[in-house]
Amino acid sequence: MIHIKKRFLHSFLHKGFIALSVFCACSVLVSAMDFSHCKSYYKQATTSIDSALLYAIKYQNNQYLIAFSKTPLTSPYIIKKDPFLGLYLFKGSTPLSYTLKPLDNFSRTTQLAAINQTQITTGKVLNFERGIFDLGKFSSTLPQNSVISNICYQIYGIAIDSHTFIPKNLIDRFLSQKGGKYGDIGIRTTEDKKGFVIVKQVDLFFDKNPFLPEDRILEINQKPIKSLVDFEWSVANLEIGSTSHITISRGGKKQTFHIKVDRRYGGGLITDSFLERFGVVIDSDMVIKKIPKPLPFALSQLSVGDKLIWINKTPIQKDLGFWHLRELLSKAGLKGEAELLVLHQGVEIFIHSKLK
Repeated sequence: MIHIKKRFLHSFLHKGFIALSVFCACSVLVSAMDFSHCKSYYKQATTSIDSALLYAIKYQNNQYLIAFSKTPLTSPYIIKKDPFLGLYLFKGSTPLSYTLKPLDNFSRTTQLAAINQTQITTGKVLNFERGIFDLGKFSSTLPQNSVISNICYQIYGIAIDSHTFIPKNLIDRFLSQKGGKYGDIGIRTTEDKKGFVIVKQVDLFFDKNPFLPEDRILEINQKPIKSLVDFEWSVANLEIGSTSHITISRGGKKQTFHIKVDRRYGGGLITDSFLERFGVVIDSDMVIKKIPKPLPFALSQLSVGDKLIWINKTPIQKDLGFWHLRELLSKAGLKGEAELLVLHQGVEIFIHSKLK
């Protein structure tokens, strides 16, 4: 009887092992078939117009064709664009569309795939920032023009370089009526350790700007501001030209300012130095590349080709990007004057300007 049980157990385990092996082999096969199907789906949910690759996105039960480009695109098929994100909406259609999925708890823990016509790369999303210009980051190298997915027809975003992608919340906003337009109230902010939104830089060119560094933002139009992300989206979605009521805390006392909302000029793919409202383009070496409009005050003495070296005797730290240039311009604006050291045609010159 014992031998029979042993033979039965051996036979059962052997058959179980075979079944498990077959199941695993089938799983691998199904996985491979799914990948193949996803590549096929990609081909039917993308197309090209005027050398731009377009992704078909299903938004509010309609199909939209969008493209991404870091450099400006031109085409008679372009309906609208967002230069801050490099997104373009095109006329046209494809047989299939992608449904966008948010970066939720499921995507935080699940292995995802980056898919294009010929490649599949697996990895995980590394960040879940939700700011108006915050991109998703992927753990593996993203194939060119890939989509981030876990099911063929559902994607979490579109790849824009080797490790970053544009997520659903930014694509949704682009496809909405607010797409390409961002409100601005003349400040740049940070979030402190307690989660409070604190003013750090004040736009000296913003008309009648009442803010000061270290002001704490409490409310926008009587809506409490709970985080930096909340602040960014609330400001971006303000109606340009409208008057908004911004409640702050300064020195422990509440104040409410009535601010006429301007449109944002810098951020995302566009440099953000506060000079963009005049069309000024400055490269990463702080060299002025374009000045299409006259600059105010004695800043009008600046010329294309000039390299900014310091402001009020503080050297501009290029490694901090445009954050430090904004910081120095903000401080100069509050002081009411600026002395600039500029390299002009190979010669260092000083430009002194009142700013009020």
